[in-house]
Amino acid sequence: MEDSTRRGGDRLDADIYEHLERISDAVFAVDPDFHFTYLNSKATELLDRDADELIGETIWDEFPDAIGSTFQEQYERAFEEKEPVTFTEYYTPLDKWFEVSAYPSETGLTVYFRDVTDRRKREERLERQQDRLDILETFTQVISEVSSASENAVSRDHIEQLVCNRLIETTPLRFVWVGRVDGDDIEPSAWAGAEQGSLEELPDDKMIGRGPAKRAAAENEVQITSSIEDSSGWEQWRAEALEHGFNACACVPLEYRGANYGVLCLYSDRKGAFGTQDGPTESLQQLGDAVTHAIDTVERRQEERELKRRREEFSTFVEDVEEYAIFRLDADGHIASWNRGAEDIEGYKESEVLGEHFSLFYTESEIEDGHPSEVLETARRDGQCKDEGWRVRKDGSQFWASVTLTALKDEDGSCRGFVKVIRDMTERKRRERRLDAVFNRTFQLMGLMKPDGTVLKVNDAAIEFSGVEREKLVGKHLWEETWWDANQENVDEMKDAIRLASTGEFVRYEVTGEDPDTGEEFVMDFSITPVTDERGEVVLLVPEGRDITERKQRERELRRERKRLEFMNRILRHNLLNGLNVVSARSEILQDFVDDAGRSHLTTVRERVGEMVDLVETMRSFTKAIVDSESHELKLKPLGKVLVRELERLDDDNDEVMITTDGAIPDVVVVADDLLPQVFENVLSNAVQHNDKAVPRVSVSVEQRGDGAVAVRIADNGPGIPDEEKQRIVEKDVEGLATPGSGFGLYLVKELVDSYGGTIDVSDNDPEGAVFTITLQTT
Repeated sequence: MEDSTRRGGDRLDADIYEHLERISDAVFAVDPDFHFTYLNSKATELLDRDADELIGETIWDEFPDAIGSTFQEQYERAFEEKEPVTFTEYYTPLDKWFEVSAYPSETGLTVYFRDVTDRRKREERLERQQDRLDILETFTQVISEVSSASENAVSRDHIEQLVCNRLIETTPLRFVWVGRVDGDDIEPSAWAGAEQGSLEELPDDKMIGRGPAKRAAAENEVQITSSIEDSSGWEQWRAEALEHGFNACACVPLEYRGANYGVLCLYSDRKGAFGTQDGPTESLQQLGDAVTHAIDTVERRQEERELKRRREEFSTFVEDVEEYAIFRLDADGHIASWNRGAEDIEGYKESEVLGEHFSLFYTESEIEDGHPSEVLETARRDGQCKDEGWRVRKDGSQFWASVTLTALKDEDGSCRGFVKVIRDMTERKRRERRLDAVFNRTFQLMGLMKPDGTVLKVNDAAIEFSGVEREKLVGKHLWEETWWDANQENVDEMKDAIRLASTGEFVRYEVTGEDPDTGEEFVMDFSITPVTDERGEVVLLVPEGRDITERKQRERELRRERKRLEFMNRILRHNLLNGLNVVSARSEILQDFVDDAGRSHLTTVRERVGEMVDLVETMRSFTKAIVDSESHELKLKPLGKVLVRELERLDDDNDEVMITTDGAIPDVVVVADDLLPQVFENVLSNAVQHNDKAVPRVSVSVEQRGDGAVAVRIADNGPGIPDEEKQRIVEKDVEGLATPGSGFGLYLVKELVDSYGGTIDVSDNDPEGAVFTITLQTT
């Protein structure tokens, strides 16, 4: 044996060989093709093979059960990654657990391993003990929780499902179910765990209501199977049980006071989880007794509730309700009962109100009007009366109450009293008032409609616009109002819009109508927004209208000006600009024909001509953009994209300028046209061109205001703008534009911003420079 081992280790150093023979670990070595090249004596002992049989042979030929196992996977990984691997694995043919460390090298793999079977068995025993402790602890908790739950549970189903759900939280338990006795069968009624919802997948008439479960119910004894794999009596369904991961089982009868309520079955994936059939079963029996007692309690309570169902004594149900005042009145309206919620809401203690008439809670004016008597009579006649209004507390304060009064009648139909439910809706009333304030604060026409177009609510702006009383608008279809009814085309268009909005689509279009009183034409930007519930169904429509008549008039005026501008542009292009170009060219020629004294005058002429050319070009771009644009009418333009593009252009054209933004520029749209970029180009250019600093600074910020407007603030560190010029810019004073460079570009900015319905403001920057604030509308 030793000689053969030495022959197998011829390639090992003698000192290493001696060391490997002395160590307690088993060692073997293989070449890259997994041929054995060395085994120490401990290895041959653990593997129960002679070295002569193994040297030169492959692991997989000699130990075929290792193919596809963790052993093969880890050894191959060590070779591939050139890194040691360590693992613990069970090898079935030897019935041993091995702790393995494998070290790869250029010549092969050296494997150190030891038999840890005894240690693993100790660990498994400890795990089983811990599992039992966990199960016992869970049993104790479930017993306590079920006892408490039985006081509030509304049905047996609730108790049974609670037991299953709580038990399955314990790691050793894989599946739990409760079955009810139905003649000779046991029908599952609740379950939880690995097979939840899939009881029908288990073998029919086998694991469900048969075997241990059937014996537990029939014999009224706990049935324990510590190992399904090894125990007799499981032959017919052993394979199915193991396939579902069931290794141990306990079935507990549910019997109380001679009544058989069924069985509680627990399955674990660990053998011995519940002990043995001959061992103690007190904990399982205690669990069964607690569950059965809870079920019996719930069943008896249900019977009691059924017996009391026809009684209309409800004090025990409402005594602790705090959100509602719930009390009984006798047939004449005197208070016969009182709950905590009534005390909290009304302020009276029970002893202070019993026997008092319920009109105690009404205002003096309602009592004088006989309202309490009307409420009683309505409830007596119709069976119920609902009401809302101000009610009075004990301290004299008032609250907005939602009241339901229900008549209690005997079998002969006579009224023997009332049940009154009151809810304090003061906070809701305040919210409604705040909503109404916002609803009516807007200048836009706004309302609420049913999906069929019936008006539910309109704001003050709509009343003022229509000239019709609110009561005459509410309850009618929107297209029936006078400003629609005057035009059948508008009526049809409105019906189509409401029909489309009721399907969930947002609708927006312009409406042209005629005031029925003045005969004047108006134009309205009109939209309908659908409001959906949690299921996505349209429950309300929100119509909104904005009078854009003035804006449309401005647009028509601008179109009339386009023809005039077109004519002016031709004059600028063919006459003035051509003439200036000739003067510029001639002055260039004259450079060689004048002396030094004349040359300075000629330079001045050329500079002035250049300024005039720039002025004419600016005028041409302005008029050409208006004349040539086919979409000059105001539209929604992306402010963020336009402003960012102009800032990038300014930065590219000026190396010295420093540009900063205060916060992110929002992605918002504003009312403008295609000339919006020139607005910012002129203001930004002005901030740089007239700046006398070595490093011109430009700071830009954008503020979204709550009034539907956006303010763009452009500040610089230049010399600033004199007050008289600020005023001239704001007021568009044409008289101040007589000379080139005197602010014509800013004048055009003011013209454009005004046409957009916006404003421009010029102020001083701190500590120096100017600030231009351009305000534009978003709708």
